[in-house]
Amino acid sequence: MTEQQTSRPDVTPAPRLGPDRTVLAAVAAVTAVSLAGAAVSVAGDLNPTYLDALGPDGHLSVPLPMTAFQVVTAVLAAGTHRRRVLVASGLLTAAVTVAVASGFFDGGYADDRLTGSQRAVQVVLVAGLVAVAALGARRFVSALRGDDAGAASRRAGG
Repeated sequence: MTEQQTSRPDVTPAPRLGPDRTVLAAVAAVTAVSLAGAAVSVAGDLNPTYLDALGPDGHLSVPLPMTAFQVVTAVLAAGTHRRRVLVASGLLTAAVTVAVASGFFDGGYADDRLTGSQRAVQVVLVAGLVAVAALGARRFVSALRGDDAGAASRRAGG
């Protein structure tokens, strides 16, 4: 065999980033608040069943399909493959931003039936979603720049 037959062609490996699990942690926290919010919603007679509370009519939770979308995109955004991180963090940021904004227009934040404690759950949930969008945007920009300084500074404790 000649060297030409045995040598591998120059293949540039896919660009890698350092893992950044902050978006994933934020989505996990929002999911926990959402599941608790659904229980509060049922206990407060806002929704008849737990699954109804996790559906499109729940005011204290994220609908199940959106929760699944957030978890999948957060897992991909936490990874090291640059292209996947860009797509996942961009989609997550856009979808959550639209979801939060839509609550202002569809009356989701103006339900007069909510008690003070239910309103507090809603505020925590929306604040968590805003944090997810902000962290997703930060991860997107970091991956876009090919910058891993954010992950490096977190590992160093700074």
